[in-house]
Amino acid sequence: MFRMIWIYRTFNFIFLLASVYSECVTQIYENTYFQGGDLTTFYTPSANYCQIVCTYHPTCLFFTYLPATWTKDPAKRFSCYLKDSDTETLPKVDMEGAISGHSLKQCNIQISACSPDVHVGLDMEGKIYDIATADSYQECQKRCTNDKHCHFFTYASETFHNASFCKKCFLKHTSVGTPTNIKVLDEVVSGFSLKPCQLSELACNSRTYTHMDFLGDELNVTYTKGHRACQQVCTDMIRCQFFTYFPLQDSCNEERKCECHLRMSSDGSPVKIVHGPGRISGYSLRLCKKKASTVCMQHSARTIRIVGGTDSSPGEWPWQVSLHVKLSRQRHLCGGSIISNQWILTAAHCVTSLANPNSWRVYAGILKQSEINEDTPFFRVEEIIVHPQYKYAQAGYDIALMKLAKPMNFTDLQLPICLPSKEDTNIFYTDCWVIGWGYRKEKGRVQDILQKAPIPLMSTEECQARYRKRRIGDKVICAGYDEGGRDACKGDSGGPLSCRHEEVWYLVGITSWGEGCARPWQPGVYTKVAEYSDWILGKTT
Repeated sequence: MFRMIWIYRTFNFIFLLASVYSECVTQIYENTYFQGGDLTTFYTPSANYCQIVCTYHPTCLFFTYLPATWTKDPAKRFSCYLKDSDTETLPKVDMEGAISGHSLKQCNIQISACSPDVHVGLDMEGKIYDIATADSYQECQKRCTNDKHCHFFTYASETFHNASFCKKCFLKHTSVGTPTNIKVLDEVVSGFSLKPCQLSELACNSRTYTHMDFLGDELNVTYTKGHRACQQVCTDMIRCQFFTYFPLQDSCNEERKCECHLRMSSDGSPVKIVHGPGRISGYSLRLCKKKASTVCMQHSARTIRIVGGTDSSPGEWPWQVSLHVKLSRQRHLCGGSIISNQWILTAAHCVTSLANPNSWRVYAGILKQSEINEDTPFFRVEEIIVHPQYKYAQAGYDIALMKLAKPMNFTDLQLPICLPSKEDTNIFYTDCWVIGWGYRKEKGRVQDILQKAPIPLMSTEECQARYRKRRIGDKVICAGYDEGGRDACKGDSGGPLSCRHEEVWYLVGITSWGEGCARPWQPGVYTKVAEYSDWILGKTT
């Protein structure tokens, strides 16, 4: 029997199963039923999740879903019918209320088992193996996500009709990973574990411990500048499980880097913990690191061609978009980054004075501004969300989201970039690039061809020393050369600072501000995306 719990174990099997269906079809058909070809039936809270089930089923090519509004036979509400066909087609029959669609097996870059949506007023039934008190459904979902047995949950609110169940969190599982039935029930919220979203905190311990020495088998002793750098070295070494950093005078070299002891044990825990004055110990962050989304991972795994010079090549930076504003005339104003099929991340200072979504046009998958004309496809903007604490660029919080009116289809020329998580703030990025159509000098003009430049990151302390009259906080990141010459400039605002780490490209920064363009000792200042990961996730899911 096909088991949905495979979703939690691996994504790879989809690509190993040869489906005869050769096309990627994303269209959803309302009031339509696929006739025949029945494989099996599941219960799912939405048509979207039914499509996920079909996609992860070894042979499902089509599905039909009967939603909560189904009136012909209430007992069949929430039924998800998986279907197959030797001829790759099934007849479509008009049926009021039914929703049908295709498996996304052939749409590799669009596959994700992550389902962050919650379902108000639905009780997803399964085996209840744990009941706990929780203050909110968010706390209940987090508990489910961090429990290795939990597939889904139901939370009863404080106004639930049975007082003994108020504010109770019911953790559930089934043999197939999906509900055995779904019923409408007032004052409850149900949802799935977020393990497939890589949000589980199981086995993660990011804390460090001062005046402690974690003893174990010595793997290596290296020198690092700070305990966070030591922790990162441990994280990057596969066998390292914990570390101890010695910031003591007799343990540091001429570069003021100190001993970093990388260690392991048979069970992953220190063999012994002893008091060590001045020493700092902690664990590898390998289990804390959120994996990038399936979409951005699959793009990033490819070899991206970085050619010489300053001109970019087609498909080299597929997450870069050009944001045009159309008032009396149309022009490129800012850059932005694709982070999902319906969301663009940009700088707040680009949009605050032009808050009307109808003023904007989003162009994706383009290389030259001169190629844009009235016939060039673009995306309209449905909503603009500016960070509520934004005042002006130099004060921080220079970040905004644009929701597209319609989702985009991903191609080799338009794909999302991975977002770093909060746990990724300590990664030392060495391969970073700034891109955009902005000016090449302070008094210049927008460039026709998308420009690129490699650029080194700078520590907060180094950046603060160069901007003594401004406060450089931990929510920004600086990049640039002391001699100047390469930097973002006018027209690049809102665009990405893209960094490659372990063959994956991450949106590390958003072009925000700087003193002039590429001036010596005046680095560019970028919004640090990792610091806003929770805000982004909260607004886009």
